[in-house]
Amino acid sequence: MMIVLALIFIYFQVFRDDDLKFPSSIKRKVFSGLYAGMISIFLMIFSIKVNDATIVDLRHIPLLVVTLYGGTLPGLIALVVIQTARFIIGVNVSSFFSFGLMTSLYLGYLVLRKWNAKILTKAFWMLIYSNVVFSILIVYFLLKLSGLSNQINFLFWITSMITGLMAIYTTEHLRKMNQLFSQYKRSATIDPLTGLNNVRSFDEALNNAIHDSKSNDQPLSLLVIDIDFFKNVNDTYGHSAGDAVLQQFGLVLREAAGHEDIVSRNGGEEFTLLLLNSPHDTALEIGERLRSIIENHTFKVNPEENIHITASIGVATYPETIVSPDKFYSKADQALYTAKRKGRNQICSNNVLKVHEYAK
Repeated sequence: MMIVLALIFIYFQVFRDDDLKFPSSIKRKVFSGLYAGMISIFLMIFSIKVNDATIVDLRHIPLLVVTLYGGTLPGLIALVVIQTARFIIGVNVSSFFSFGLMTSLYLGYLVLRKWNAKILTKAFWMLIYSNVVFSILIVYFLLKLSGLSNQINFLFWITSMITGLMAIYTTEHLRKMNQLFSQYKRSATIDPLTGLNNVRSFDEALNNAIHDSKSNDQPLSLLVIDIDFFKNVNDTYGHSAGDAVLQQFGLVLREAAGHEDIVSRNGGEEFTLLLLNSPHDTALEIGERLRSIIENHTFKVNPEENIHITASIGVATYPETIVSPDKFYSKADQALYTAKRKGRNQICSNNVLKVHEYAK
């Protein structure tokens, strides 16, 4: 039992961010099948020798687990590894009975995994099925020793059920722990309301983008976007409606952005769009197109009512309009407030030479 649980634990330390499931990648399924086969080999090494040709162990437990979670391919790979190892140990009547046993279990697991039931329920009946098939093929047909066979049968049923259920329970526990870990990592970098990058992700992306811009000698532009009079939306329709508008606003930005552009919610009603390899004039054109899309978009505040909103946008480009990367964000933010002071619903750029204004 300890071998199974320890190796399952190691597996989930390697794959923290991705559970084995039917839609998993081929590479993941192949590795999982090989790993399950390896666990079974360990179990065969520490098996109970009944006679000169027959060994009894829990090699079916890894096969059960990997077939239950991964489906046909990883289960088949585990089966091939297990049976190959058994034939290497010795080619005899017992090894052929093992082949019949493991193949029957694999096919039964494939049928039972499709049952619409909880994981532990399916695993329980898979174990019952395993024990029944073992009793029929190995105990009664192969061994044919009533006194010894009864003892072996009893011990196998007990250890198989306990180890199998512990393996599934441990797997489920580690899967949930990894999911919580992934959610924690995601919540640390993703804004929960809009699904966009949060300010922490933005800071990291901005630093990386500035570094790449310096290294590749390519322009980098930043749009700081703020919803005009957003407080009126909350005051008039309620905060739930305001949250709905923010969600829709984030979706509009994401759909309007390019594939490599980085969209973030920096807090409240302020958003940013980081334009990689984008010169200043291009950034202004993108900002104006975005301003127009927002102005003409219909935002739903409740099932019966829609509203229109506008946004003000500030633009800065490194190194065209700002030489020091330390002031990159602050210059774009200053341009945003210039747009606010000049009447909102426009895009402004604080340039060394001039101020660009694209009024509606």
